Amino acid sequence: MKRSLNYIISLLSIIAVSSCSKDLGNYEYNTINELNIKGVKGDYIVKTGIDTLRIKPDIATSLDQADANRYTYFWVLKTGTLSFDTIGRKKDLEYAVRVNPATYDLFYRVRDKQTGVTWTANTKVTVSTGFSRGLLIMGEDEQGYAEAEMLSMITDTVYIPHILSTSGLPRLREPISLLHTGGNNNEMKLWAFTKTGSYYLDRATMTGTVTNNFSRLLYISEPINPETLQPIALAPQIRTAAGAVGSTFYRAMLTVGGDVFAASPFLTGGDFFNNPVNRVAPNLETRLPAAPYLLYPIGSMSSFMWYDTQNQRFLMFTNFAGNVSSVLTDAPNAIFPWNQPAGRSLVYAENTRNTDGGSTQGNSFAIMKDADNTHHIYKFYANGTNPAKRNYYMMKPMATDFAKADHYAFSSNRTVVFYSVGNKLYAYDYNPGNEKSYTINNIGNDVITMIKFDTQIDHLTNSLYVATYNSTTKGTLRRFRLGSDPNTVDLLPQENSTWSGLVKIKDINWRAVN
Repeated sequence: MKRSLNYIISLLSIIAVSSCSKDLGNYEYNTINELNIKGVKGDYIVKTGIDTLRIKPDIATSLDQADANRYTYFWVLKTGTLSFDTIGRKKDLEYAVRVNPATYDLFYRVRDKQTGVTWTANTKVTVSTGFSRGLLIMGEDEQGYAEAEMLSMITDTVYIPHILSTSGLPRLREPISLLHTGGNNNEMKLWAFTKTGSYYLDRATMTGTVTNNFSRLLYISEPINPETLQPIALAPQIRTAAGAVGSTFYRAMLTVGGDVFAASPFLTGGDFFNNPVNRVAPNLETRLPAAPYLLYPIGSMSSFMWYDTQNQRFLMFTNFAGNVSSVLTDAPNAIFPWNQPAGRSLVYAENTRNTDGGSTQGNSFAIMKDADNTHHIYKFYANGTNPAKRNYYMMKPMATDFAKADHYAFSSNRTVVFYSVGNKLYAYDYNPGNEKSYTINNIGNDVITMIKFDTQIDHLTNSLYVATYNSTTKGTLRRFRLGSDPNTVDLLPQENSTWSGLVKIKDINWRAVN
């Protein structure tokens, strides 16, 4: 038995040695290509709609370093729990950031096509927006197209050009304004107003499509030519540096066709509008064309006024809950009429933060003109069913070239109206009995394209923005402060408040939030 066992053990040993010897003869070793990816940082911070994310990895390979065709590259942005977007297919990434503000995972994949082996490098990308705070600018470019820009003021002031021309919208003309509506988040919009088309943009990326138009917000029961439904004025405006508005319950829009729409987002559950209200009872079938102004107290809007250009009269709209018409009754022996005498028409109107006469939320002003070129100033509180007429002023002949003015701006804190004629800036103090006319000499020789008092950031500072233009240095925007001495008009340049190389500015507005 013992002898048999030894025999079996010996036989198995011989087989084992034979097998090992045979295996050693079959192994073949191949060198594996190794990649080492460097130059990808742990995180990147970029601004959407402004920055281009550029990453140039340094890739070291153990084989075929000169063979660029051996590899495929993928830059994959993780945009949600299960959502991935390939944003690049080259070795180096150059990606114009157009995604919503958030923190994203970015995966870099390099695949060896010969072996199928993939190497990776991962990073974080924090996307913010440079559009959330600053001055929105609307104007014309050198070709006469509407163009939007921004002076972003999140930390330092950063100039952001070419907003409208890179938005995805068709090229537009006759620019009016670029403005943020403020209000509740689900009702906020950022509108680009022009006479050839008005559209709201994505607030984070400043992109848009032609489907983002006013018709999309309308629920009307009467036929209106869509070409006339381009908004050119909005109420209420932003009234504080933090972005507060005069009302989150009410909103009004005025279109290039002269139609006026009123809405209560609180009641309708969003930014939606019904039939226009530019009509009077009992003739509700006839819509009356409105001048391009919505007049209301900036501090708190619960009603608004508009001007009927067909019958030369001011009208008031008060009931946002369902009224479809406007009304206003003239009181006898008033200091000025709502219904204008023959030959008198509206030239210009503006809302201010002026509180004369107890108008705590801000008076409005209107410039009227008679057939003989005599001009008048109306000051009133466009509030409630019976708006108060605060004062009336007849312009004196001493106001140089007032009848030729291109632009106007009323001070909220002084009895002064500024106006420009070509490259000349004037000021007129309309205080009764103390009327004075001034020529402002520290503006330069460039054509003035806009003058506007600040009623949004800090109206107590009494800042006047003056925009000029020439073909060499392009548009320039400067901020001045109106002095407080009631016996004179001093316009004082403010430090670090001049910006050049801009478009031909038509309007500016403050934006405080996304």
